[in-house]
Amino acid sequence: MSEHRHDFVEISYVSEGAGTHHFSDTSFSVVQGDIVLIPVGQSHVFRPASASGRKPLIVYNCVFAETAAVRLLGSFPGSEPIARLFEHREIRRYRDRYGEFGRLFQRLHYEFASDRFGRESALYIGLLELLLFLCREDNEVSGSGAQGANGGMEAALHALHTQFAEPLSVAKLARLAGVGERQFHRVFRKQTGMSPVEYAQTVRINEACRLLKTSRRKIADIASAVGYQDTPFFNGLFKKITGVSPREYRRRD
Repeated sequence: MSEHRHDFVEISYVSEGAGTHHFSDTSFSVVQGDIVLIPVGQSHVFRPASASGRKPLIVYNCVFAETAAVRLLGSFPGSEPIARLFEHREIRRYRDRYGEFGRLFQRLHYEFASDRFGRESALYIGLLELLLFLCREDNEVSGSGAQGANGGMEAALHALHTQFAEPLSVAKLARLAGVGERQFHRVFRKQTGMSPVEYAQTVRINEACRLLKTSRRKIADIASAVGYQDTPFFNGLFKKITGVSPREYRRRD
C-alpha cells in the first residue's frame, strides 16, 4: 500500500474492481479494463476505492527488463515504432475497449504458470503482442492510425465474437464501424478475406466445436446456443465448414 519504484518495466491490467493509481504528486482513477504502462524508476502504487475488502481491486502485472524487450523488438522487422514506447518516461493509461488485452493477459498467465514445451518463446511472443497493442493505441490517439472503417472495424469484430448467438445485421455492424453498408462490405472482406455472413458462420461453428468437446449438451441445444434454431441447417453448415457432422466431430479425439 506504499509507493514504490523498480528497475523493470511494468504493464498493469485492472481485471476487477476500482481504485486509484498514485504516482509522484498526482493520481487518476482506475476501473476494470484499464491498462497502465509504468516505465523504469517511476514511483507508484494502486489503492482500492474501498478499504473494506468487499470490493477488492485486482491488478495483474507483466514485468520485464527494458533491455530484454528492446532486444526482442530488434529481432523483428518493422518494430521501430513499438520500441518508441520506451522513449517516454511518463506513466501512461490505456483502455481495453474490446477485451483483447485482457485475453492476452490471461494467455500469458496460463503460459507462465504452465510447464509446456516452448513456454519461454510463448511468453516473449505474448509480450510482443502486448507492446503492439499499446503502440496501436498510441497511434490511434495521435490521429496517425487508420481511421474510418479501419478504426471502427474492431467494434464490429468484437460484436461478432461476443454476440454470435444473436442476429447481427450488416446494417448494425456497419453502424458500429461508423461507415455505410457498401463500404463496410468492401473493407470487411479486405481485412478478413470473408463476407460478414461467412465470418459470423465461422465464429459460430468454432464456438460449437468448443462446446461439443467441452460439454455433453445435446447437439440441438448447442445449435441454439450459437444462434441456429434450425438444427438440420446447423448440421449441414457444420459439415460444410469442418468436413464432418457434429456427432462425428464429438467422437473424434
